Amino acid sequence: MEEELLTGGGLNEVVRIGATVRRPTGPWTPNVHRLLEHLAPLGLSPAPHGIDERGREVLSYLEGEVGHPPLPEELRSDRVLVEVARLARRLHDASAGLAHLREGWRFPPVEPVEVICHNDLAPYNVVFREGSPVGVIDFDTARPGPRWWDLAYTAYCLVPFSPEFGTPDEQRRRAGLFCAAYGTSAEGLGGRVLARLDDMVAMIRELPEFHRQREEGHDTYYLAHAEYVRAHFQDR
Repeated sequence: MEEELLTGGGLNEVVRIGATVRRPTGPWTPNVHRLLEHLAPLGLSPAPHGIDERGREVLSYLEGEVGHPPLPEELRSDRVLVEVARLARRLHDASAGLAHLREGWRFPPVEPVEVICHNDLAPYNVVFREGSPVGVIDFDTARPGPRWWDLAYTAYCLVPFSPEFGTPDEQRRRAGLFCAAYGTSAEGLGGRVLARLDDMVAMIRELPEFHRQREEGHDTYYLAHAEYVRAHFQDR
């Protein structure tokens, strides 16, 4: 069958063949497939179907549209913010049963380990249908960690914590709404967002596979947003 190159992949070439997605594998793939099998009853993530003749992993294709930046206005509503938070909570709760698996992931655990974090839980990895989130893709960087590791980055992307959209007061309101929908407190969220942005900058600058992001200046983009968060949200 004909291969269709899927857009948006930041690190890998990802193609669609019929009802499946094919993508490169790594030493972490067995753990990722074990996670996806564990999450399968939720129906919120791709199902793994082994490895193809070219050594690529085979995953089911989730129908819908992902939230590529710039995020369209209809995906910036309070309703979507709440629904994504609830989706994240369901994934985290289900993944907690594998939190004992500390080795074999693409990146080392972040302590204290509570769940298996997606590690890139942003709108561009969320599948939407008719404006509602129905699933999450791209689990290849999943890692054990605390719930806030995912939540801080999702909030950063979706609230969002940036000077381009809304005021600090509106962003605080949306951050509180997001955390309440997940079932946690927004206290300390600003500092946790800074920790995630620091980690993003370090990965872009230090890891060879992020060469395109370095060339495009993604590290300076995150640093500018870190300054904004530091100015308005560090004490929260």
